[in-house]
Amino acid sequence: MDVGKFIDIQPQGIEPYPRSGHCCATDGNNLYVYGGYHPEYHKSGTGPGDEDVIIENQIFTEMWCFNLSTETWREVSTVGEKPTASASMSMLFRTVILDTCGHMLLLYGGTGHPWGRNINGDLIAFILSERRWKPLQCTGDCPVPKYGQAMVVSQGRLYCFGGCRWLPDVERFLFNSELHCLDIKEQTWSFLYADPQNRSRIMYKHGLAVYENKLYVVGSSYGDLYSLTHQEKLHVFDLDTKEWTIEDAVRCPKHGYPRQRKYHGCAQWKNEVYMCGGHNNRVVLRDVWKLELPSLQWTRLPTDMPVNTFFHTAAITPSKCLYTFGGITDLEDRPRTNAIFRLWLAIPPLLDLALKKVLTLLPDRNAETIARLRDLGVPSHVMDKVILME
Repeated sequence: MDVGKFIDIQPQGIEPYPRSGHCCATDGNNLYVYGGYHPEYHKSGTGPGDEDVIIENQIFTEMWCFNLSTETWREVSTVGEKPTASASMSMLFRTVILDTCGHMLLLYGGTGHPWGRNINGDLIAFILSERRWKPLQCTGDCPVPKYGQAMVVSQGRLYCFGGCRWLPDVERFLFNSELHCLDIKEQTWSFLYADPQNRSRIMYKHGLAVYENKLYVVGSSYGDLYSLTHQEKLHVFDLDTKEWTIEDAVRCPKHGYPRQRKYHGCAQWKNEVYMCGGHNNRVVLRDVWKLELPSLQWTRLPTDMPVNTFFHTAAITPSKCLYTFGGITDLEDRPRTNAIFRLWLAIPPLLDLALKKVLTLLPDRNAETIARLRDLGVPSHVMDKVILME
């Protein structure tokens, strides 16, 4: 199994349609993907004479599950009212006891097309054990409906920063630097900070990390993108003092600082943040960088994404394997991909290596074949890793 090198996974069976602007999260066994957008969706065999139907500006409302062991996709049948404004949503995996629900995905924000006219303002849970949508009845100083925001969870609190909304009265988009906090157990929002005059912190489709009671914005604001070339400084919010600072980053000894970018992938593992791809209005990028916290040390990884991509998603497992999915591959903003890539950032656990070996011996990886592994004596805790969510 390759370590330190991106692998282009070739899944067996069905796959999601190419898309951008979707959201993803992982529980370590599966990668969950929801929503997204394609400017020209070819729906096979649904027109007269079984011709393809072309749907412009398609917003997807599907929940897909990619099993990380079997490397197969499944579209999940869900219960309840699913969110339909599902482009540029935020999604997190969380183990939370809300009415004894257990494992869940938390989703917030998102828009339909035309952008900003229809926006999701609810925090919605997707209960994995029941495959059920559950809007949370949050109170307090709730954030306005928006999309393109970033979220992180720490010590039972969810932090939501930045994003965009449409102002119909003046017919323009408003990008903001608002920071809100949700007490997940109490389901109560509180407002932490806004600085509308400081345009250097206006963020959209950025990354957000949390470590030792500080929030770190990863990626470029619109002001940074047009005025600065490299990411030599980062915006940091102290959750104790409730103050923003701009702190100096430490350059990679060999490659310097990463170029400013937007619409990149971002995922955190403990005190490490990984940033990949994006674009800077001139070129689509595929480089991969690690940011160590709290030292703010940048290191460029000796591997690149197989495809230059932006508006994709990234998630990292507890065992330190980074996955990216989908996105746009050209600045013309038309071609989308449904490629899924894997990058082991550490030596995989022995259990994962052994399971991979067993799975290579199977003639196929459908649900019936996988279920037979139990009859062969595969332990229950290992079977949990290969269960296919239908």
